[in-house]
Amino acid sequence: MLWGCTQQKNINQIENTQILPAKLIQKIKMTMPYSIYEELEDKGVCTQIDDTLLLGNDAQNPTLRLDFTYKGDQLIQYVSKEYGFVESMNEKHINEDEAKSLVKLFAKTFLEQDVILKTTTDMSGYDTGDYITFEDQNRNLYLVQFNKNMVIKMDSQSQ
Repeated sequence: MLWGCTQQKNINQIENTQILPAKLIQKIKMTMPYSIYEELEDKGVCTQIDDTLLLGNDAQNPTLRLDFTYKGDQLIQYVSKEYGFVESMNEKHINEDEAKSLVKLFAKTFLEQDVILKTTTDMSGYDTGDYITFEDQNRNLYLVQFNKNMVIKMDSQSQ
């Protein structure tokens, strides 16, 4: 079972390393499709490289990987890597209002912030209509995949 991260490269720069992965899985459970939570609970592995936690469903050949990068204890980037697990999940199409609500929940859960969102130019490579990009009042960007009901990227612009 997950939730002891193996460290690679430099010594950990993330505070509370022993409890962070357990807290992270609970945040994933609250904000992401349940199948992601189940997969990580069942097969999850965690690797830490510098200030990034890489959560996946296999150490060598993951088909699900979520990367969370921190500066101190503040999340500055999150990426759902483009592997097969998310693509094979059952589709649950959401609309723009539902996507906005999802981003607000994500920001509240992971950043501990209430955000005001506006739609912005799609992130590069995600201008297909299957995605929507939001920007909050702090200039953080969030990318939502409509057909997976999931925030797949978050970038802090105020690093």
